[in-house]
Amino acid sequence: MRIGIIGAGLCGLATAAFLARDGHAVEILERAPHPRPLGAGLLLQPPGTDILARLNTVPEGARITRLDSRATSGAPLIQLDYADLAPGLHGTGLTRPAIWSTLLDAATSAGARLLPACPIASVTEDATAILPSGEQRPYDLLVIAAGTHTPFWSGRPSHAARPYPWGCLWATVTLPRDWPRDMLMQRCRGTATMLGVLPTGGDTAALYWSIRNDRVPAWRAAPIAAWRDDIARTWQEAESLTANLTHADLEHATYRDVRAHPPFAGRLVVIGDAAHGTSPQLGQGTTQALRDALALAEALAADAPLEVRLAAYWSARRRRVGYYRLASRALTPVFQSGIPGLGPLRDLLAGPVGRLPFVRRQALLTLAGMKDGLFGADALPAPPR
Repeated sequence: MRIGIIGAGLCGLATAAFLARDGHAVEILERAPHPRPLGAGLLLQPPGTDILARLNTVPEGARITRLDSRATSGAPLIQLDYADLAPGLHGTGLTRPAIWSTLLDAATSAGARLLPACPIASVTEDATAILPSGEQRPYDLLVIAAGTHTPFWSGRPSHAARPYPWGCLWATVTLPRDWPRDMLMQRCRGTATMLGVLPTGGDTAALYWSIRNDRVPAWRAAPIAAWRDDIARTWQEAESLTANLTHADLEHATYRDVRAHPPFAGRLVVIGDAAHGTSPQLGQGTTQALRDALALAEALAADAPLEVRLAAYWSARRRRVGYYRLASRALTPVFQSGIPGLGPLRDLLAGPVGRLPFVRRQALLTLAGMKDGLFGADALPAPPR
């Protein structure tokens, strides 16, 4: 087929790589004249690493073996070791440039054509992309992979997109010599303040600071020293990571709870964050986007009418997508909200409840991206020899 993909983000590039490798004529329509990765560092879960391996592209990053989330008092909130699921299992901390560049190489090497400076004004269900000039680009299938803010699925009965009040400020920082390179570490003060440090390879890490989106202008207007004082109150050891940061070094990221059910109509299909965006609390965005890319390619390889193939794609993804949307919506207020009293209650219960064997296992399967619905999960990998 002749396939157009709107968006040269991680999901769009991975989809282009799989589909071009399968022999489809793929064009990636990207509005930016000079495409580049946007966003903070990310935690890739084991299934995501396996999918990248199918494309013969595994970027270098940090081997993350543990999640260590605590209250400012030091009391444990979430303590999870990947190895408790399977020996050698781990996540990977990555910078977006590292994974984006490898996926771009995979897509173009497979034969996909990247069209920069190609903004799309609208789309039609017969898979036509219409440019602002009025030029029409017809395809056999049009894949919308343009992120949570894409307008191309808005207004449909199957679509909902609710902005989260909280976002985050993020920056790339240099780790001191004695900082752990194999843990995603978080410190939480109530439900309104969370500071996270994710190693991304070498001496670099992504630093995250939760903030209400409507308070970002006031934060930028205040002296940076006031923020550093807030860092010290939340996590004394992390204060040194911010010593050289200025307001300009910190980017603001926002998030939406996105639902597209079903995510296809006619010869259009929407995937990735554009179809099921969540908050970053579970660290699943990139892994689930890669699952979308592979599942779509597998569904399109069948010998059946396109509508049947798109329905098969959604059938393969529906339960997993639904579970992670539900889990994200349930977990987010516990770490990013202004609900009175919820923070102390969380600090009191999270540690003891998290040590219950059933709860701990389900939390590990969720973190590792292996849940396939409320009651199902992927088979665990065999121990390494």
